[in-house]
Amino acid sequence: MQTMIQATATDQDAADIREARRLADQLKNMLPDGLGYRMTVRQYEEIVERLGYDPIS
Repeated sequence: MQTMIQATATDQDAADIREARRLADQLKNMLPDGLGYRMTVRQYEEIVERLGYDPIS
């Protein structure tokens, strides 16, 4: 017997994943003590919280 698990993603999930990727790319080019870094990290953390997982790692 085979069990199939199907995951569904909503349009909002897809948008959150795109935004997480954009923010991750943005963070790569920022200095940790630079202006806006902490705010960008907070935005990324909010997306991770909404999704329930970190889409980048």
